[in-house]
Amino acid sequence: MTPITASAPGRICLLGDNADLLEKPAIAAAISAFLRVEIEPHADDLISLTGADIGFSESFRLSDDVVLDSPLKYVKAVYARYKNQLQHGFDLTIHSDIPVSAGLSSSTALCIAAIQAIARLCKSNLTSAEIAELSFQIERYDLDIECGRMDQYAIAFGGVTYIQTGDEAGVEQLPLETLPVVVADTEEKHDTQALQKWLRDRIAKHDPSLMTPLMEVVDLVESGKRAILNGDLEMLGSIMDCQQVQELAMGTSTDRLELFCRKAREAGAWGAKQMGAGGGGCMIALCAPGHIHEVSEALRSLGAPAWSFDIIPPSNSV
Repeated sequence: MTPITASAPGRICLLGDNADLLEKPAIAAAISAFLRVEIEPHADDLISLTGADIGFSESFRLSDDVVLDSPLKYVKAVYARYKNQLQHGFDLTIHSDIPVSAGLSSSTALCIAAIQAIARLCKSNLTSAEIAELSFQIERYDLDIECGRMDQYAIAFGGVTYIQTGDEAGVEQLPLETLPVVVADTEEKHDTQALQKWLRDRIAKHDPSLMTPLMEVVDLVESGKRAILNGDLEMLGSIMDCQQVQELAMGTSTDRLELFCRKAREAGAWGAKQMGAGGGGCMIALCAPGHIHEVSEALRSLGAPAWSFDIIPPSNSV
């Protein structure tokens, strides 16, 4: 029985955070931080899962009911989808260099890597679109996670992507091979699921204090796409700044996020904005040439981890 290895990258969002809750487009990119899943098949019916980086393991039999209630629930949810196609057990081990709980979608990367690995074990060949959509279906419906489709499609396709996040989801690769970006974690704790539920409730009520700025963000995504197609990264940075203004209007920003964005601009960033649902977590700065080091140091001076990532080409993303 041949071992199987699969990997998936983390992702950054350049524009359109939370726009996918409206099934509107977003612009994201896959980055050079990876999560790997290794499978060792064996002849008996024991399934053993190990999260090497979190020090957690669990085991069960093929005949056991699947309960999605552990730190490895993403893997178990993928396994549940393929359970009836499996004849033998396996050992599955997870290794990751994606910073956890840092807004870089390590959970979706885990789901996608697990789909790739277990699908290969079942001799199932999936396209990037099929992998992305299955990951969304598992997260949104099997695990009842409030999410849109941005993370899944950004990670599955790689590169810099303009993503249609509705039921007729689609991806357009944008012509950017590199991006001078710095990501910093404010280390301000937040509950992403609670925030996204709060946002969905406000969307359902057509709350104008949310809908007006969120629709501005939708328009900014289109402006950002034009800036990228025109090769104007300085304009893209300005558009990222404009999104951050709308995040503050929506109530998703915090004083610390605003401080980080201001520090990045003062150090030479063309633009800076928060990532994800808000309320804390990570921000991203698009840097002017030669300013990555200065921006990184300025953000680290606030006591924050900061990283500079490469963009993963589409052909290497899955």
